[in-house]
Amino acid sequence: MSTLLKEREVLALPADPAPRLLTPASFAGSRALQKRLHAAIPGGAHTYAKGDDQFPEFMAPCLVRGQGCRVWDVDDNEFIEYGMGLRAVTLGHAYPAVVAAAQQQLSLGTNLGRPTYLELEAAEEFLAFTQAGDMVKFAKNGSDATTAAVKLARAYTGRPLAAVCQDHPFFSTDDWFIGATPMAAGIPAAVQALTVGFRYNDLASAEALFAAHPSQVACLLLEVEKDVPPAPGFLEGLRQLCDREGSVLIFDEIITGFRWHNQGAQGRYGVRPDLSTWGKALANGLALAALSGRRELMERGGLHHPHERVFLLSTTYGAETHALAATRAVMRTYAAEPVVAHLHAQGERLRQGL
Repeated sequence: MSTLLKEREVLALPADPAPRLLTPASFAGSRALQKRLHAAIPGGAHTYAKGDDQFPEFMAPCLVRGQGCRVWDVDDNEFIEYGMGLRAVTLGHAYPAVVAAAQQQLSLGTNLGRPTYLELEAAEEFLAFTQAGDMVKFAKNGSDATTAAVKLARAYTGRPLAAVCQDHPFFSTDDWFIGATPMAAGIPAAVQALTVGFRYNDLASAEALFAAHPSQVACLLLEVEKDVPPAPGFLEGLRQLCDREGSVLIFDEIITGFRWHNQGAQGRYGVRPDLSTWGKALANGLALAALSGRRELMERGGLHHPHERVFLLSTTYGAETHALAATRAVMRTYAAEPVVAHLHAQGERLRQGL
């Protein structure tokens, strides 16, 4: 029996769950802690999407632990976590192979003063596994990786405008993107003006941007798929448009990576961008993100090229060894087990049940 099937509870619901009442008996402990959370932390959470305003009034528990697809709150209510750590946990909470890899590395030091052999191994393994370019740079969150991709595209093309898909809600916490949202307080108008938009599955809207801003659009940035699949020819059309206009095509694979396909949504649909950003499931919920892409672009952040160097990504914790050990365990699990097929099967099972 495969590890995936032996650890069924880690990845999915039981095969034939008996009906039971899921409504919690009490939220008293969570409600009391919410007052303290809001007194100490703006918004009551360190992640916007985990805030009380993102959940129904009586379904905002304060959690204490997770195992597999289940989580428990301070009142000992048990939930099946549909969102799985904001889509960051595909193998299940506390997946044994990932925990063991991270724990082993913790005892060897997590943040050494020079590149580690593990950094090289993780980078080479990532590139071979995803086929998402020639070089990769690790970071700690998707916002940093995506901002670095936009900066790299601007430096490479010498153009100021970043074009983002308006039908996709989030790309980065940084000013270049938040300035284009309704929560633009504190961001200068000059910065806001440097981000423009196009519509998903509407190739004409992307073409119109280049017509309206000739030789000004540095990149097109989008998630490959969100609520609806790409229309036939849409992704291919964006690829051809960027090639024709000298712009950089960036795929945000923060959610789709390690969920749609072992090589991300780009692997599923067979269209390769110039740059890709990764995160969430990359280390099964541990803090790790990545920017990968073609050498011609990525090397601008390095030392061995004749161009002005791009200050690409530099985070003190960008190559923490326990997170890199975790991503290697994740990739090896995906290589050995039909994880993506299992995820799709469980999604279809849920759809049929509803």
